[in-house]
Amino acid sequence: MGNIGFDINGEFLPSFDKFQSEANQRLMFLKFFNQEVCCDMKFSKEELKSCKKFTLFEIFTNKILKNLCFDSYIPSRIVKLDIEKTNTINSFLNGLDSSKKINRFYIKSGLEESDSNLAKKLIDVLKEADYSFYLDGEKIFRNYVQNKIIRNNVSKEILINKDSIDIKTDTEFSDTKIFTFWKLLDSKNPRVDEHIKKAVECIETSEFKQVYLVYPKNEKFNRHIQIKCDEITCSDYEIKLIPYSLRSHLR
Repeated sequence: MGNIGFDINGEFLPSFDKFQSEANQRLMFLKFFNQEVCCDMKFSKEELKSCKKFTLFEIFTNKILKNLCFDSYIPSRIVKLDIEKTNTINSFLNGLDSSKKINRFYIKSGLEESDSNLAKKLIDVLKEADYSFYLDGEKIFRNYVQNKIIRNNVSKEILINKDSIDIKTDTEFSDTKIFTFWKLLDSKNPRVDEHIKKAVECIETSEFKQVYLVYPKNEKFNRHIQIKCDEITCSDYEIKLIPYSLRSHLR
């Protein structure tokens, strides 16, 4: 599926499972965004509700405007001007539609500094790619899966590698290697030969005999699929294609 995101004119978000409506697709994107950023940049529950009314660009813009806090000025003879920050914010405001136009913003001593810094951070996110923003699908899905695995397996040792997740156990059961893929599968015709080849290589060259290939759950792929490979010499192994639900993003 590749990257997902938006620009000033449109949104480029996948449609699958419970994410068929624009509102749910936007909510999924913002939940993924929250997963990847520091606390002060996260969208609040109240802000997430605006997915039904506004586009992603408008939602980001509204958060920026809210954090400029014009009514928080306190009269003072001392004026502190951050030229870089002021120019960044003015440039963004001047580029908005007329319906969003507001007076130029200047940073003065009475303004809460953290709010203006947050506004600039969000503007920088959009400016980096000409007022568009995309998330790496492979990365965000892997991080989503690994975060849930860590939360759900507190008694087990979890190792996070560059391209996989290891679940280590002290029981008789085999350790598990998990590879994630941001791809929508069709159970009737998965077309994942390269992924299966990767699992086979892992089994033959490492101590892992249980390998799970994890994909987003969708209406055409909602059950585990057991894979058998003639080329694997050992009998005690397991390869599965696993559908992984993203529905927690809708809560």
